[in-house]
Amino acid sequence: MSSAGGHYVRPPSLRDFLDRGGDLSVFALLDSLVEAIVVARRMLPIETNRKQAARNRRFVDRWFTRHGAEQPVPATQELLTFALWKAECLEDTELAQRFEAALPPETLARALQLVEDLRHVHPLAIEDIEEWACRACGEVYNHSPAAVVTNTGDELGYDQDLTYCLGCLSIATAALEAASGIDRFTEDIDDDRHRLRPLGLVDDDELVLIDDDDEDEIVLDDEESVRVEAARLADELEASARRMAALEARRAALIRRLEAKGSGEGH
Repeated sequence: MSSAGGHYVRPPSLRDFLDRGGDLSVFALLDSLVEAIVVARRMLPIETNRKQAARNRRFVDRWFTRHGAEQPVPATQELLTFALWKAECLEDTELAQRFEAALPPETLARALQLVEDLRHVHPLAIEDIEEWACRACGEVYNHSPAAVVTNTGDELGYDQDLTYCLGCLSIATAALEAASGIDRFTEDIDDDRHRLRPLGLVDDDELVLIDDDDEDEIVLDDEESVRVEAARLADELEASARRMAALEARRAALIRRLEAKGSGEGH
């Protein structure tokens, strides 16, 4: 991990370091590395971690290409080790587990407590739970990797904490925004930066974004700008589709509750 001979030294792989019986406690950036790996593995999507790992590897490679022969700065040498080891752990689950097992117990405990703190936003928490029902729509779930749970069930007189599904929370958020005077759809339509006004066809090769006053027209006069605009609109449509799906799930759950209530009264 240290520099030598008047130039930067490529860090050893974490696996090689551990195989040789290396002492992690001597690494100056150990606490930062532990937090980065422990939190990322438990809180971030796999794809995000994969991209972070690739970005870290590119950083190390570019540094040695551009500055490897320069007089080394000890702090930078440690940072290069940090970047490489973080990338390796985010790429290799088995190596990450081995890294965590080799840590001083108090160091790992601090990182795990940080994960727990990040998962809980008082008085709400995001938890992986089994056999639960949404308190809003009544939908029953066998298992959910992430559901919103209150930490105030006992205080409110309930026998357990309250749980809510994503569909109901999406609807509640939309209602809260509407009641607060926030209209994302209308605001986006009127915001020229989003280019959501109707498109008028000028000729076979040019598209113009038409404003009410026919001023400040945004011309899409090349294939790339049209492609970018089409991709952006596709993202908008996908977001709208997800919201509609949440509303439909809420509607279906309410219908099932009404049907179940009707069946019970019939008996």
